[in-house]
Amino acid sequence: MPDKPNRRKQGAQGELRAEQALQRAGYRIVARNWRCSEGEIDLIAYHEGEYVFVEVRGCSVGVPAALESLSKRKIAHLQSVAQAYLHSLQQDDVPFRFDLVAIDYQSGAIEIVRDALAW
Repeated sequence: MPDKPNRRKQGAQGELRAEQALQRAGYRIVARNWRCSEGEIDLIAYHEGEYVFVEVRGCSVGVPAALESLSKRKIAHLQSVAQAYLHSLQQDDVPFRFDLVAIDYQSGAIEIVRDALAW
């Protein structure tokens, strides 16, 4: 397991690559590493009329492993942070979804999984 500075660096690089992939796919990035009392979310974007809360996950065995790495606790955390963000905008009733950007560290491939929490 890499030490913390390397993990942070790898995470920051992954988030930058994810952001670039999202922009190429037509997403408009609204916030990066948004924090509140509930926690933090990697990226917030706007795409096709919806706010999109994005979790970036690195993996070495493909997208299914990245999806499986989202525990019930992590999902609840993402939902709480998303609600806090929307509340901060005074827009609690706007359409939103959760996407996952999976980065395969072995191949370098990036995949955007739309509406990832619906899986």
